[in-house]
Amino acid sequence: MSALDTVKTMGREAVLEKIKEAGLCEYGLQAGPLADRIEKANGKAVDAGLNNADTDKVLLSVLKEAPDKVFAGMCAAAYMTGTKEVTLYLPESEKDLADELKETAEKYDVKIVNSIIDMRESEEHLLLHIVTAAELADLLDECYCRGIYVSADGAEVKKADPDTKISDLVSLEGAKAVKLGYGYVTPEEAAGLTASAAANGVIKVLTEKDCLVQETLEHLSAYRRVSCGKCVFCREGLIQLECMQKEITSARGKTDYLELTKEIGEAMRTNTLCSIGQVSAEAALDAAEKYPDEYEAHIRKNKCPAGACTSFVHIYIDPQTCTGCGECMDVCPEGCIEGKAKYIHMIDEFDCSKCGKCMEACEEGAVIRTAGKLPKLPNRLTKVGKFRRH
Repeated sequence: MSALDTVKTMGREAVLEKIKEAGLCEYGLQAGPLADRIEKANGKAVDAGLNNADTDKVLLSVLKEAPDKVFAGMCAAAYMTGTKEVTLYLPESEKDLADELKETAEKYDVKIVNSIIDMRESEEHLLLHIVTAAELADLLDECYCRGIYVSADGAEVKKADPDTKISDLVSLEGAKAVKLGYGYVTPEEAAGLTASAAANGVIKVLTEKDCLVQETLEHLSAYRRVSCGKCVFCREGLIQLECMQKEITSARGKTDYLELTKEIGEAMRTNTLCSIGQVSAEAALDAAEKYPDEYEAHIRKNKCPAGACTSFVHIYIDPQTCTGCGECMDVCPEGCIEGKAKYIHMIDEFDCSKCGKCMEACEEGAVIRTAGKLPKLPNRLTKVGKFRRH
């Protein structure tokens, strides 16, 4: 018997009581007991999907592995709210997945849309997370077990007990920060948290080799790509936050950026309609608050502690080691290495993309990457062995 058949057989009130007894809650950021949310629904429509802010999309695996279960749960919720209008929202980038699910969706009479959920249009609809739909179906099929779906350091998504410690899911040894859900926590904070803190299923350990500013820039850029731009604070806030992170990683950061980040991020939390605006600033706020030294190093010391921001990195050819073989010139994609046989080669740093291919090609180890000060180098082609530093 399908989940929808079970609802029809048991009746709405009996199923609601079953949901209450199980303590089933909405999985997304529209949190709260599921039974209460269904009872308050006005029967206009059911909109299911990920949280709008979930650019990591790891929880889509629940849908990919068991689409029938998710669709059945959506339809069961729709039946209890008194509507036949059910829509599954998939990220814009998941058009192939939408095509794969088309036949199954038609079987359940579910519409698929590749877009974020418009909170203005869906204000009076029942919003349902994909995982909530799957768990509702499990409950009606008598196979529900309490748990949190997590992907630890990019591994396959698994269901863990909500009380499982983060330290039991990932190693915190050598960790600088832990991305947990939409923000960052310190290793010390992570040690006291459980799987239930991973709001979107993501647990990622960042080490000293990872730059928090660069990571935050990537998150903000991802949010800007999916934002509809209708909320002023979300649209303008993301532009400003992304711009400041980009300036910092490009060695053009200013001392007031930390305070501006806090001011803009906190305004976004309370002045936007959907999860993109409400949580997209979390990473920037956490990074600025918990890792100010990393920002200070970029802004005041002109240095990326992780050595990840290429604007703070120099690649040069050691004139004492170069043999003038030309191997680095052959692999440079930018054509920014000057030289000829038996002459010390030189890199035009203005055009250099810091890709490192020249380093890999040089068997002599003459191509060096450094975040420190450059030594004295030739300013014109010089025969191998003829250059003197003084």
